[in-house]
Amino acid sequence: MRFLKQVHSKNFVNLSLNQGVNILVALIVTPYVFQTLGEDTFGVINLSLSIIMLFSILVNYGFHLNGPKRLALVKENLAEKEALINEILWTRFSVSILLFVFLVISVQVFGLFDEQAAILMLSTAILFNEAVFPMFILQGLDRISWIAYGNVVTKIIYGLAIFFILKSPDQAKWVNFLFGASALLVNGFLLWLIYKVEHIKLKLPSLNALFARFRENFHYFLSTIAGHISIHGGVVILSNFVSDFQLGQYALAQRVAFLLRLVPMFIVQSILQQATRMYQEDKAQYHTYLSKAYTSSLVMTFFIGIAFSLGAPYVIRVVGGDYIDFSADLLRVMSFIPFASALNVKNITKILATERKSELVKATWITALFMVTASLIGSYYYGAMGLAYALLLTEVVNFIAHGSMLRLAKNPNFKPNKS
Repeated sequence: MRFLKQVHSKNFVNLSLNQGVNILVALIVTPYVFQTLGEDTFGVINLSLSIIMLFSILVNYGFHLNGPKRLALVKENLAEKEALINEILWTRFSVSILLFVFLVISVQVFGLFDEQAAILMLSTAILFNEAVFPMFILQGLDRISWIAYGNVVTKIIYGLAIFFILKSPDQAKWVNFLFGASALLVNGFLLWLIYKVEHIKLKLPSLNALFARFRENFHYFLSTIAGHISIHGGVVILSNFVSDFQLGQYALAQRVAFLLRLVPMFIVQSILQQATRMYQEDKAQYHTYLSKAYTSSLVMTFFIGIAFSLGAPYVIRVVGGDYIDFSADLLRVMSFIPFASALNVKNITKILATERKSELVKATWITALFMVTASLIGSYYYGAMGLAYALLLTEVVNFIAHGSMLRLAKNPNFKPNKS
């Protein structure tokens, strides 16, 4: 029981409650959106969301991996805390502006994304939300419950806006915009509240400080790109081989699988700070702590996989507003993606706690290259089902790649990072 009362447990509970709200809203909103837009348009909306999510992760610039840990170490020093928060936020905002300009040029000058240009441009609200999203701050300050509260308000605003505004397929362009704009509004308020409560002043860092942040997090940035190619890139590949109709059926199952896929990520976020402190103070305690968390993550995600695989027909009926046989078949396979992802919880925590940046980049890019190859082959020959199996195998390869990098790091002839 004492294990359940520790800091990581409180973090996980808050993150789980946060995700519970997302699932509840998805169960309410997704059937309405799916029925209103139809399978074809719903697939296009999901494709645009996947594209913009790939861009939005560039905005994050890997600070979700090391930002909370850095902030936890300086949170008692106001000057260092203020400098760190401002530098990270301004770095992310700069990246969001550059990506927005890139998308505008791509659409207006080169005519890319022609069929979904309006949807994609309005979806850029998600980019700017990522720039102000205060998760790394609240994690570092042990105020994760604020994220849960903010998420409840965000989803209420988003749900109400969808039901009041979305009435026909012609209004599909507003779906992703409302998602991003509601989050931007609430996260902007949360950021203001953090500055007020923590007595932080909004300051523009020097160019040297910004460039230093860009250089410092470049390895994490590369790793983040690869990680999100592995997670979100599949639907972009699939769109080249199947009809919008099948893309919509896949999107329905993917919505559920993507929410479940976040569970292993929450576990890492919950234990990373405590694991880092233990690694510095007591190696034996660190290994014991990590093993317990790892076992718990495997048990939890295995039962999630069993439950959602067996209940796939009912889940799809609830989420889609109707039973779609192919979507249920896809979900049966994709329900085990969280378990396959949880295999890597121990490896990724070790790499982040010990600042193994180079190994992280190598492992994530090996995984991304495998995912692209497997998704191309699977999508070409077997369509959406081929992609589902490719994504499941990708998580296994991800586990093998990270484990191999850690074993190489223990080799006496291996040269550790100097970064």
